[in-house]
Amino acid sequence: MYIPLGGSLPSFYSDNAEATSFFSPKSAFEVGVIFNPRVNFNIGDGTHTVSLGVDVGWYRDTFKFASSTDVTHEFDTVMTGLNLEWRPLLFQLGVGGGVKFPFLGKYIEGNNKMALSGGAFASRYNNVFIPYIRLYTGINIIFISLSLYVNFDIPYLQMKDGLQGLGVGYKYPGKLGSVDVGVQFGIHLDIFNFGGTKKREVIEYNI
Repeated sequence: MYIPLGGSLPSFYSDNAEATSFFSPKSAFEVGVIFNPRVNFNIGDGTHTVSLGVDVGWYRDTFKFASSTDVTHEFDTVMTGLNLEWRPLLFQLGVGGGVKFPFLGKYIEGNNKMALSGGAFASRYNNVFIPYIRLYTGINIIFISLSLYVNFDIPYLQMKDGLQGLGVGYKYPGKLGSVDVGVQFGIHLDIFNFGGTKKREVIEYNI
């Protein structure tokens, strides 16, 4: 399991040139709780481990912009994906990717908030899912890890046309994307290990 804590810098992609200057990106806080069952393959004397895992959990995506007032599209999503990680001794380097599916959310304009769920997503957005790619690096000591990560939300979720009456944030149709940067804390209880010597045994021997 790991908990990402970071900041998001959103982007708005539209065929209308005026739209890109109308929305100015603003950073926003993001958080999640992700379960990461994985299979480890210990290589040689155990100083190198390769892991293949599945990411399943909750992640809050926030796309915040400034225009005539601040507008925010906030989504609680189910995050699903695959993860490949290389761990030489105490270090780790990983890459992952998948899709996030919004199930709850808010549209915030100034001090006004509107809750979103179910049918509201379908009526306001096309392609109601967010593909992502994630890169991270850090340290992994037996069953605890601390990493820096960069997450790229690929612009695929698209606001529909003709929704100006719902608020400033829907003035132009376009796609939402973002780059998220932060730290993630992990707790790992590895059960499935194959080949070579386990990394924990190597670390304990060296210490």
